[in-house]
Amino acid sequence: MTRPAAGFVALLLAGSAAAAVARPATVEQLAREADAVVQGRVTRMESRWAPDGRHIVTRVTVRVSRVLRGAAGGEVLLEIPGGAVGGFGQRVDAAPSFQPGEEAVVFLRRTAGGRTLVHGLAQGKFRVERGEARPDLEGWAFAPEAPPAGERRAERMPLEELERRVRAAR
Repeated sequence: MTRPAAGFVALLLAGSAAAAVARPATVEQLAREADAVVQGRVTRMESRWAPDGRHIVTRVTVRVSRVLRGAAGGEVLLEIPGGAVGGFGQRVDAAPSFQPGEEAVVFLRRTAGGRTLVHGLAQGKFRVERGEARPDLEGWAFAPEAPPAGERRAERMPLEELERRVRAAR
């Protein structure tokens, strides 16, 4: 039975501090569960209040340069929890972060309501620089779990290897 990568995050409260503990996802697992995997450049970011008026979401536009798996158009509009609006900021543990102009490989999941999210949270977004792909997992704690044989955790690796693993995932 496959466990969804997005469900890998659990919050453990210790006093007033919270620490995110995650089950490590593999690149192959993320690829199998994603609707699409794309490489592209962030062209626009806009934060706004969610319809409930209590949460902030950021819309990230990615100009797609390559589709590694699945189908996607020339641009993808992602919705990320958190952001800053009118002097108010909201940070969501485990949410992926983006920067205008950055190049990234992103594992996409489409909701029934038509939104596109990053599958696997921060484990599903790899920043691409100088032929290397790396997720931003600083501050994360992972449950001690070995990946299945032949699979690799979502961690820093050559872009070529990430692409090969995404395309070969079964």
